[in-house]
Amino acid sequence: MRKYILIIFMLVFSVSAAFATHLKGGEITVRRISDKTLTYEFTLTTYTENNRANQDQVEVNFCFGDGSAIIKAKRCCGTPVDIGNGTLKNLYKVEYTYPAPALFYKVSVAIPNRNDGVRNMTRSVEVPFYVETIFSINSGLGQNSTPLLLNPAVDLTAVVGQPFIHNPNAVDAEGDSLAYRLSVSRTGDSETCNPSSRGITAPNFRQPNEVSLLPSNFTINPLTGDLIWDAPQELGLYNCAFIIEEWRNGVKISETVRDMQIEVKDVDNKAPKLTVPPDVCVQAGALINERITAIDVPSKTGRVDPLTIYSFGNVYAMDTVYAVKQPYATFASIAKQNSPASATFRWQTACQHIRKETYDVLFKVEDNPPFTVGNGLKLVDSKLWKIQVIAPAPKGLKVTLQASNAVLTWSDFTCALTGAKTIIYRRTGACSPVVNSACATGMTATGFVKIGEVGIDVTSFTDKNGGEGLLKNTNYSYVLVVEFQNSKGLVNYSPMSESVCAFIPSTAPLMTQVSVLKTDIIAGEIQVRWTKPLKLDTSVFKAPYQYRLKRGEGQTGLQFAEVGTTADTLFVDKGLNTTEKAYRYQVDFYYTANGVLKLLDSPTPASSVRLQAQTAVKSVKLAWTAFVPWSNDFQVHRVYRETYKGSGKFNQISDVSVAGPGTYQFTDMGTDFIPSDGKLDVSLSADSTYCYYVQTVGRFGEGLPAMRIENASQTICVKPLAVLYPPCAPILEVTVPDCGVQTSNCESISVANLLAWKPVVSGTCDPNIEKYRVYGAKLAAGPYLKLAETETLTHLDKNLTSHIACYYVVAVNSLGVESPKSNVVCVDNCPSFDLPNLFSPNGDGKNDVFQAMYCPRFVKQVNAKIVDRYGALVYEYAGAMAGFGWNGRSMSGQAMASGTYFYTVEVEFDVVDATKAKKQLKGWLELVK
Repeated sequence: MRKYILIIFMLVFSVSAAFATHLKGGEITVRRISDKTLTYEFTLTTYTENNRANQDQVEVNFCFGDGSAIIKAKRCCGTPVDIGNGTLKNLYKVEYTYPAPALFYKVSVAIPNRNDGVRNMTRSVEVPFYVETIFSINSGLGQNSTPLLLNPAVDLTAVVGQPFIHNPNAVDAEGDSLAYRLSVSRTGDSETCNPSSRGITAPNFRQPNEVSLLPSNFTINPLTGDLIWDAPQELGLYNCAFIIEEWRNGVKISETVRDMQIEVKDVDNKAPKLTVPPDVCVQAGALINERITAIDVPSKTGRVDPLTIYSFGNVYAMDTVYAVKQPYATFASIAKQNSPASATFRWQTACQHIRKETYDVLFKVEDNPPFTVGNGLKLVDSKLWKIQVIAPAPKGLKVTLQASNAVLTWSDFTCALTGAKTIIYRRTGACSPVVNSACATGMTATGFVKIGEVGIDVTSFTDKNGGEGLLKNTNYSYVLVVEFQNSKGLVNYSPMSESVCAFIPSTAPLMTQVSVLKTDIIAGEIQVRWTKPLKLDTSVFKAPYQYRLKRGEGQTGLQFAEVGTTADTLFVDKGLNTTEKAYRYQVDFYYTANGVLKLLDSPTPASSVRLQAQTAVKSVKLAWTAFVPWSNDFQVHRVYRETYKGSGKFNQISDVSVAGPGTYQFTDMGTDFIPSDGKLDVSLSADSTYCYYVQTVGRFGEGLPAMRIENASQTICVKPLAVLYPPCAPILEVTVPDCGVQTSNCESISVANLLAWKPVVSGTCDPNIEKYRVYGAKLAAGPYLKLAETETLTHLDKNLTSHIACYYVVAVNSLGVESPKSNVVCVDNCPSFDLPNLFSPNGDGKNDVFQAMYCPRFVKQVNAKIVDRYGALVYEYAGAMAGFGWNGRSMSGQAMASGTYFYTVEVEFDVVDATKAKKQLKGWLELVK
């Protein structure tokens, strides 16, 4: 009898032992089946020994994190697949429908037991294998799937002293961003879904590099997912785990755990080396055709093994939602090539491949040593290749001239993108070509301004320059950019198109000078110059010739009157009021045909330079303008000051480097910055008058004669202020930078108000503002206290307990005089209080209390009642926010059963706006255990 019992015991033990020692690694993938229901498909992938224990593992137990009981999932999809290195790949699938959305659910599987002899945990044979995936359910995510790990956990063998690398090649069906971090191997009770007994760190777990006393590094690249052990020092089995995070628009929406085993051996083999192309960025429609190469590193005995190159990625044809839309990429590789080996990657990209995130294509090479070397132990090298597919640039841009307008036309845009429109940009100046930087999108070139936009189905645009027409003998460069919405609903852009240049030629002369010679109210003089006609065909347009000069009042005047005729290219216009007025000139060129003078063409008019002055105490601010067909930008203009009133002698006091018209200004505080013609510093006084003029410098653009064009303004004489005028009151705006924040780390939220203001310079206000003073109060009526002094135009009022505040700002000049108060701006709190619909009071420290989520803010009082489905009161509270929260127990302290409960909550907020002072919430909640 004892003999039979012994035999039975030995059989049971052998079966149990065999059953217990087969699991190497695995992960759980989650896919929502329909956007109409909360039904999901769950797939557990396991990597196991090829033994009887694995054959018997026909089902596993799933827990879904909502308080439901275990549900068994059968092994599916054919027999286990032998993926090499003594490893089988197994799939277990099950569907489950959740009762309600939730911020996060945790699905998990625990299986007895891991392989025996794992060195970085205690008695691994007794430690159930455990993996979990945490994911969010809400309507905004649609039919979201967690990442799929395309590279199986087959790279499980390392060699002492050699770097080990594994990359899971995680891909996401919706193109969400992925990040990677190390975790710990965990375990759990395989026969219950009690959260307190699942997801526990494996006993005495250490990272693989922490076992040996000899140092080594064990890391994962957070961006690429390369898991690298550099380098193992001791033989044996080691388990590790890492997490793949899924992010959408800055919010984490899932975490997937892969647990895997690494076996370190000592064999006469060295891993091969792989070479892949640099990461690439292409416009949709480009063909990618690249060669991948690898060599085998000779072993200690000099042996070189045949190589096989593999590739993984969702750019290839796959019968899952994770594959890209056609056309798919192809990978041509021959197994067991002699070293060096090569393979070819080819992908015809298309519009449907455009997305913000890169496509991660994994290449892996493995050697094929003889069976006598560690039973044919294969070593690998892998590298991730990132491919960015961006929208194509607009094509076929052309420009034609119609009178003084530029007509732009371009080809139909090749991609149908959501919300697409074409934006037109223009730049005046040289016709230098526009070049897109690698992977750059949107307008990245300097000097361009937006002049219009059209729907994506429109392929033309006429530039009329605001109705005035384009200037003659001027270069205009044009570029197109397409704006659209990407798959995440965010604004995105194509690269810039190739630029085109429009030049409106004229056989007329070029205006080159409109310079004030004399400033006087009735006897002012302006010298006007121009060139001879450009490229005049004298055989067609015959002499005699005549120039007729016309003048208009104002810098942009359009009513011209003839002031003289000449055969010369210079004319001094006299009898003008150059003190009070600016003038604009145009010269018409006439040739002779059949004895009659006929108009050939007229150049673009040019105005005189107009100087304005604004006085302050001990300073004079000068600003000047000119409307001319040449460019005065990016030049050095000169400022002159009369040596003393009435002398008629001027001394240059400054060079002013200008960029655009807004930079044509200079403030004289008495210093002469140009000593070359004599240094004449003065102390500006209200008892004296100071006279100025400026000289602009300009040049024509590409394709026109190179010449230096200089023009003087009128002379202006002013006295600095005798009376101390204060600065003008600034204009204040206040924003609440962290309003509406939702985060899990409530302690990190700071309460702050951002103040920004605009200076005002007009009338008799002192423009010389030295600093600003910021004043604040709790109520609009005050009292106000000074909060800060700053030389900037912003102030962050931080470390507050409430946003409620009122502010004003004053400007302060160099003598300490304050401006009048700015406008008073008051801000209110932005209250927040939201409740979940699920909690699990099981004592695991996670979601044990039904309480407000997303960091409730500015809550004064909470009044709450919770009843069971029969209407019986189980919780009641009235008091401060800190005390609110139901622990799942009745009024008498008894633990309540799992099920649905109903709540009414009234919240009072700390706000000024009475319409926002209260919020009522009614709803249901699910208690799960």
